[in-house]
Amino acid sequence: MNAFYWAWGAVLADLGIFFSPWMFSSSITIFVGVLTAHAMACAVVAFCCYVLMPARFQQPRVVVWFLLFDFAFIAPVIGALGLLFMTRATLRQTADRSSIAVPVSVSLPVYDVQGKDNSRSGQGAIRSRLGANVPSEVRMQSLLTLQAVPNRVSNPILEELLGDSTDDVRLVAFGMLDAEEKKLSVHIQHEREILTHALTPEQHYACLRHLAELHWELIYASLAQGELRNHILGQARQYLVAALDLGLPPQSGPMFLKGRILLAQGEVDAADAAIKAALALGQPQISALPYLAEIAFKRHEFAQVKLYMQQLVELNVSSKTRAIADFWTGRDQVSNFSDRRYLPHI
Repeated sequence: MNAFYWAWGAVLADLGIFFSPWMFSSSITIFVGVLTAHAMACAVVAFCCYVLMPARFQQPRVVVWFLLFDFAFIAPVIGALGLLFMTRATLRQTADRSSIAVPVSVSLPVYDVQGKDNSRSGQGAIRSRLGANVPSEVRMQSLLTLQAVPNRVSNPILEELLGDSTDDVRLVAFGMLDAEEKKLSVHIQHEREILTHALTPEQHYACLRHLAELHWELIYASLAQGELRNHILGQARQYLVAALDLGLPPQSGPMFLKGRILLAQGEVDAADAAIKAALALGQPQISALPYLAEIAFKRHEFAQVKLYMQQLVELNVSSKTRAIADFWTGRDQVSNFSDRRYLPHI
């Protein structure tokens, strides 16, 4: 900041020159001296302003310096004062920008946190190592690796192993399924006990919603089959309807769950209305579009299915969903899917 003091000193000296008695003299020598002193003052002001300027404004050096010098020289005193004020304002603006970080909004891709990208080759490898012609040691090791696989994928494989000829494999598969079911049952029992207490409307709503979600998890994880599945679906629907009937502000999550339950029960039109209502409440398209496409497929509205798939292609979906979307939109020229288990949905 010492350069400012030098600049102000040069401005004051220049001002003193133009208010001195020398300005009224007709001598050539005095005129040349006054002009030289004025040029020196302007050179000092130009140099100080150049030093104080941000680096991006200092190029090219010679041209910038001569521009500053000419501005101060052509308009005595006033030009130098203008340069100082502009430099001061530029420095203040630069300091403000450097000290305060300005947040910038960045558009991120929409991603469904509930969607799990399960590797097709990984599932195929596990199934191949669980075959009857594989040594029992390898089968047991492969069976234990299913603990790291999502329940939606591992539970159907475990159910197939319940009728295996090897006792150890059959018992381990039954134990893994039973442990998962007991874990959900404990949570359900805990929520039912909470439901018996005196609760506020918000707490009552949260408890009923959790019960509906836990019952749906039994269905989603393939832990219930046949009549038991229908009974659990009815329980999940009952809890969810009771939660929605409390009159609290509607939310996209419970409404979306209602659509999935109705779709699982075969009520296609009601499921369509519920899922579209969830979309209106803010449910991400990436999670709702596959179900809307399934509903359209059940109605034989294939043009609508293709429209939903075209919207899915533009989103950051899992590899399974993208394969289906590419098939419907013609991006993937595949005429036959040999592994139907790769397409558990739609």
